[in-house]
Amino acid sequence: MGIKLDHTFQVLESSLNGSTARQNTIAHNMSNINTPGFKQFLVNVEEQLANSQTKFGPLPLKISSPKHIGNDANVSEFEIARDTSPALRADGNNVNLEEQMTAMVKNEVYFNAALNQINKKIAMKKYVISDGKG
Repeated sequence: MGIKLDHTFQVLESSLNGSTARQNTIAHNMSNINTPGFKQFLVNVEEQLANSQTKFGPLPLKISSPKHIGNDANVSEFEIARDTSPALRADGNNVNLEEQMTAMVKNEVYFNAALNQINKKIAMKKYVISDGKG
């Protein structure tokens, strides 16, 4: 995204990155629904973001020179775990289409909520920059 103006943008950017990682994981699971022995992958974005809040620190450091040390703590990679639970199907595959479709819808709501928050923050900044005239 590239907008690193404040802490909220960093958290929201990480939320979007995590949601994208989860969407890709869901798509991968669904594409392997008929692969014998395939075990689905899972991404818990909310838990990983909650555990990484200490990485963001209370406030990002403002730097005025590229030689300064900053605390650019963007969580761009999310851990993808393999679900090794026993399969309910005879072929050993543990992907459930209904669960994947539900996860996809929930992920879309999560992504749109984070995107709406980014749009609101940008709108507020535009309003402030224009001295409340627009």
